[in-house]
Amino acid sequence: ITPEQAHRNALQLAENTSAWKGFEVLVATHKDKKHIHTHFIVNSVNFEDGHKLQWSSADLQELKERCNAQSREQGLHVSEKGKTFEGAEREETVAWKKETYQLLKQAEQGKVKSYVQDIALAVLDCKETATSRESFIRLMNERGYGVDWQDSHKYITYTDLARKQAGEKACKIRNNKLEKYYNMGFGKEELEHEFERNARTAEVRAGKSERTAPRTEPTEPDRAGEQPAEGSLSFVERELRGIDEAVKSRTSKGRAEQAERRRAEQAAHQRAEEASRAVREQQRTTSERHISRNWEPER
Repeated sequence: ITPEQAHRNALQLAENTSAWKGFEVLVATHKDKKHIHTHFIVNSVNFEDGHKLQWSSADLQELKERCNAQSREQGLHVSEKGKTFEGAEREETVAWKKETYQLLKQAEQGKVKSYVQDIALAVLDCKETATSRESFIRLMNERGYGVDWQDSHKYITYTDLARKQAGEKACKIRNNKLEKYYNMGFGKEELEHEFERNARTAEVRAGKSERTAPRTEPTEPDRAGEQPAEGSLSFVERELRGIDEAVKSRTSKGRAEQAERRRAEQAAHQRAEEASRAVREQQRTTSERHISRNWEPER
């Protein structure tokens, strides 16, 4: 691609971005590097009505997609996040400053201790077990790292608390810097997705543990060894029936079968109650006759 073509493409993208209507946009194309690229610098105050620019991650993604579509139409290469120009997975550490790159590489090799490396490793470790933002922050605090995570802020800021207390200026880093250095997701969306996955896994494990926990029923002194088996069997039957009911409740046929079974159970219960009342009435009548005979005065 030529610098002129890159600049024309960028101008077209800027003009077709509806969110930038009424905003001043500086389009600057750099040709002094091996990779020709263009920057957009947007004045956040609208010159028509004075309101502030509202720009979300969804807007940025939409702009990227239009840029990729434009490149494909012109037969240009479309880069992929986390991959090299040739399409291979990018695994090496990346940093724009030579000093930062050397420090990170030395930290990887164990030659120096870098708070950036330590924070990155702590985040990766804590996100494996955290089930919420609160639990993640607590786990990081226990390791000696502060986490400034606010809904009103775009980025998360991590702080090495020991360095901060020692008065060192180099003690903080944002998640976007970690992502650039290590080509991994350290942002809010990635972490929250991991928390949700961990929470679901914990719920499944808790459910399995509850279902497999041993349960014993009270036993009678003269029936030791017999009642627990019956209790375990009834528990299994209840579990299987519960599963069957849950499956059937999802279909109209299953719901009809359940309703019919409930009506049959209610009718059977009613018949049993009537039979029980008849037996009790008969027993009461018999008892009254017996009492009457016992207390009948002699003639």
